[in-house]
Order: sequence, then structure tokens, then C-alpha cells
Amino acid sequence: MTDFLGEVERDAVTEILNVAIGRAAAALSRLVTAEVTLSVPMVEFLTPALAAERIDAATGKQVSVAVRQTFRSSFSGDILLIFPEGKSLDLVRSMLGDSVPLDSLTELEQEALLEVGNIILNGCLGSLANQLDIDIDSSLPTYVRGRGARILDSSHPEAELVMVLQVDFSVAAKGLGGYLAFVMDIVSARHFSESVNAFVARTLAGGAAPA
Repeated sequence: MTDFLGEVERDAVTEILNVAIGRAAAALSRLVTAEVTLSVPMVEFLTPALAAERIDAATGKQVSVAVRQTFRSSFSGDILLIFPEGKSLDLVRSMLGDSVPLDSLTELEQEALLEVGNIILNGCLGSLANQLDIDIDSSLPTYVRGRGARILDSSHPEAELVMVLQVDFSVAAKGLGGYLAFVMDIVSARHFSESVNAFVARTLAGGAAPA
């Protein structure tokens, strides 16, 4: 495993993402009108093959669903929200309510999941941009279904790294296992590390970190 982050930078990434994910959770809570909690993210740099295996293992080797957005900045790649397909129905019903007929959920599921993903992913990217003091552009979200390699997009070359961030969801007392993943090539991963280093330097110098 290649890792561009030292201990200080890794702690900074965790702090940055805690702020970003916390704001996303608050927005999602308003959407589903229920309490939403997200765990502290765990940061790892893995090859795409190992990351795909990790996702498969975490979801019990079942089919997963994901919402993907492409982003561009000094570092570029994809950001994905991933969770087991078996739990997606619980999330959709939390959003739409029990009054929605079961036969209608199939039609509404992708739209609802895209809305959730849009809130969480844009919230994370926006907060990340503010804290690192950079501009980040992103595409419209897309829905993906499949196993780990499909979720992470096998079209990426093997030279790329995946920054995997595990996040545990809890919506209205229903356990929903979810994950955030940033997919970046080596050049972008190094640029990301440089942005984090600059954030750490500003913090150590006593500068106020953007919220």
C-alpha cells in the first residue's frame, strides 16, 4: 500500500472530513426527518483491486449500490457514496414514508438515492473546498449498481489509488452501513497531499481554518 499522508496529515484529513460529513449528516437528517449519525471516517490508500475486495467483504459479498460524482480541482477523480443494496430500501422508505406502495419504490429508489447522494457528496466536496481553500467543480450524480469492481469503475487503470473512507450510517434506529470513497490517480493523490500539507501549515501557523 502506498500512502502519501503522514501521521499529522492523516489526522488533518480526519478532522476535515469530520466537519464535511457532519454537515452532510445534518442536511440528510432534515431530508428524512429523523436522526442521522455518521461515524468517524477511517482513511486508507489502496489499489483499486484491494479496495474492491474491501467493499465486497464489508457488504458481505453482496451487490452494492452507489452514487458517483466526478470532481475536478488541483486534484481530480470520483467521489462515491456506497452501501449494501439490501439496506437501500430502508433508506428510501425513511425518506418517502411508509405510505408509498412497495410496487412504487422500485421506480423511486434510484431518484431517492441520487438525492441522498447529491446532498452528502456535494456537502462533503463543498466543505472540503472551503477548508482546503480551493475550488472544486463536480458533475451531476450518477447511480451505479454491482459488486466492488463495478462500483469503483474497472475502467480506471491499475496504477490509480483509491482513498477509502468507511462511514457507518444510522437512520431512524435502522443500521445502514455506508462508505465514502475518493478515486484518484497517483498525480492527483500527491496534489491532494500537498493541499492537506498546506492546510496543516496554515493551522500550525495560527491561521484560521476555513469552515
